[in-house]
Amino acid sequence: MRGITTIDNQPGSDTITLWVTSAKDTQARHVNAVEVDAAKDLEDAMDAVSSLTRCCGVLVTNGTTLDGLPVAGKPLTESDLTDLVAYTEAHQHAISEAVRDHKRRTRSASVAMPVFPVSPIPADFAPVDDTPTSRAFATANYLALAWTAWLKTDEERRRRTTRPKTGETPWIMPESMNSPLIATFPESFAARVHEQALV
Repeated sequence: MRGITTIDNQPGSDTITLWVTSAKDTQARHVNAVEVDAAKDLEDAMDAVSSLTRCCGVLVTNGTTLDGLPVAGKPLTESDLTDLVAYTEAHQHAISEAVRDHKRRTRSASVAMPVFPVSPIPADFAPVDDTPTSRAFATANYLALAWTAWLKTDEERRRRTTRPKTGETPWIMPESMNSPLIATFPESFAARVHEQALV
């Protein structure tokens, strides 16, 4: 998956704004943004939507309609991002509990507790004004911070799967949390992401 494209396409508006967010390592960043005028050139507008959504999941701003756009499947919404934050916080709790359990079992005072990013709050991502660009940018920013919080959280888990000096695994994390890879998203959220076809 290339990333997630945020779309603003309000009923009665000819302006479609798309904001592409991608993740590398433990950071989600915006990599492209386009505003197209469907009234001026509908074919070019549809080509832009196809180009910026292929191999991506789709997230819509509040009030957006995808009617007539070349997008398949149910898109993500702001409420899905709120769920992503909740899944991340639950994951943080599970990681912290695993570390505490390890410290109790081994009586090790040297094992450091994980430090997690602060969870984003939806109210902090209100659009500056009622324009397609502002709505898309605000929603894409919420996505970027929620996604980054997940990635940084899962990195804290991954760092505790293998003992650095010996390569012993599992180490601090239990077997059920012992994957050596950082998950792009929690499973429950990933199931909601409908990646658009390449063509």
